[in-house]
Amino acid sequence: MEIQRIDSYTDPRFSQEILYQHGAFLVDGAPWSFRVISDHEAVVSAERPGPEVLAEAVEYFRFYGEHITTFYDQEGSLLLDLPPVERREVEISILQPSQFSVDREKCAAVRHFLHTAADLVIPTMILPDGALCVLDGHTRLREAWRQGIRRAMVFDSPMPSGQRAIMEDFVREARAREIFHIQDMAVYGSQEQKEKWHDWCSAYFAARQEAGQKE
Repeated sequence: MEIQRIDSYTDPRFSQEILYQHGAFLVDGAPWSFRVISDHEAVVSAERPGPEVLAEAVEYFRFYGEHITTFYDQEGSLLLDLPPVERREVEISILQPSQFSVDREKCAAVRHFLHTAADLVIPTMILPDGALCVLDGHTRLREAWRQGIRRAMVFDSPMPSGQRAIMEDFVREARAREIFHIQDMAVYGSQEQKEKWHDWCSAYFAARQEAGQKE
């Protein structure tokens, strides 16, 4: 099965709300949408999703939204109910970014559904020095801070040791750039964000792969 996430904010196959939420997917070429309706629920829109296809599509979606565990169809019937993800409320100011900057266009998109701490459910991990590191959701946090929201819901996301090492490298680089808090991250246009962040990530993984080949 081939599943693709739609990252664009303009696609006639999906509503603007779905695109803003990054809930648009293609499953074997067919449009699927996941509309988040609470801090743990989403409505799935797709043509006759079979159990196996649904399970795989949900698993793919939850790579980006691990805290969403209850799924309904468009009529409100329960499709899938997974064990809940435990979360806790923290001050945004204590969170250590693992990213250097965020995209201005993405900030504009997420502000449509950011209102309170309950709208910010963020995966985190504890660093060796005890700091709480953000794994995903930097854009939402940066925009929330701009809006005056000072608290967020977080959950511990289990990570294999190899992925933990990568995140620790990212944090090390962020701190070297004096990025210790969400408000320290710069906000760039799309092209500059690509140059400042995405190109750095590409170079990092290329160097990591080359080092692995030499071992």
